[in-house]
Amino acid sequence: MKFFILFLISIFIINPSHSFELKSSNAIVFDYDTNDILYQKNLDKIIQPASMTKIMTAYIVFDQLKDGILSLDDEFKVSKNAYLKGGSRMFVEMGDRVKVRELLLGIIVQSGNDASIVVAENISGSEESFAALMNKYAKEIGMKNTNFTNSSGWPDKNHYSSVYDIAILSKSLIKNFPKLYEIFKEKKFIYNNIRQYNRNKLINSYEGVDGLKTGYTEEAGFGISVSSLKDDRRIIVVVTGLKTGSERATEAEFLLDWAYRNTKHYVIFEKGQILSTTDVWLGKEKSLDIITSQQLTKSLTLEQSQNLEIFITYDKPMEAPIEKNQVIGKARIIIPDRNIITVDLISKDEIKRSKSIFRLFSALKYLIFGNIVNE
Repeated sequence: MKFFILFLISIFIINPSHSFELKSSNAIVFDYDTNDILYQKNLDKIIQPASMTKIMTAYIVFDQLKDGILSLDDEFKVSKNAYLKGGSRMFVEMGDRVKVRELLLGIIVQSGNDASIVVAENISGSEESFAALMNKYAKEIGMKNTNFTNSSGWPDKNHYSSVYDIAILSKSLIKNFPKLYEIFKEKKFIYNNIRQYNRNKLINSYEGVDGLKTGYTEEAGFGISVSSLKDDRRIIVVVTGLKTGSERATEAEFLLDWAYRNTKHYVIFEKGQILSTTDVWLGKEKSLDIITSQQLTKSLTLEQSQNLEIFITYDKPMEAPIEKNQVIGKARIIIPDRNIITVDLISKDEIKRSKSIFRLFSALKYLIFGNIVNE
């Protein structure tokens, strides 16, 4: 028969109030390590990503560098199309051959539309073909509300994303390319005798910020995907729809402060933690420890921690033979405002079946007295 136990867990964390109002039209606070959404406002609603698009452009270059398809010293030719592109620019000259390392700095630090087009055309032959590659990557990463039509974020009604999709793209880039990601924290670079400064001002003003990318168009407003690593904990914030660059920086800083101050990591289960013990029927041992199959760490606020519930279910008694690490039950973790989490429970040890005669005696004894008898 099924057997269940309910655990109530309380954790005490400082002042986690959600009562604030943001000026951002869309926002997400995302815990890198636990994948927990700590705060959200219209997280799946379609937005124009503007130059946050360039995170994906950089992602594709990083991936080709990692696979050895490209090297940082490869040179890409600048087309007339790239040279004439408006908006933010790296100031490449038509017909020049520019190294990939310089183009990456132009894309990431200066947010150059020209540099983005140079990369797209030299990798895929055209920006349209590169956009198709961007969409292929987006699907693989799990971006479900995104469609790219260009490499720079140039306004287009069919070019869209969501703050959630941008957050998981940002995490994927940091996770998959940790060395190359360091380019995002470069504060300035010089190209064509022009000194250019990183448009992500939080790199200079907020301790721990080491990326990622700002964005702006008249229709989209000011936005940013920003990542901060502090006390071995990484938080990603994406905001958009703001009226000024100052508002963008202020809201991103506020949300980073809020996340670090009012949430923390809590290990709900250690891997291999004993949660219960069950009787064993017809086995050489009369009981079996039930353990967790994995560590479970969540990022919680005070309200969530005080209302966290854990239900564990398993069969009692278990019938031998039982293999070590055999799945024998489930733990269901219910946290307010989160999806229900399910974790497998497994057997700590192997238990072999008793000999035939003893099995008969043990079964009769259990049916009569409800006790398990050891051999």
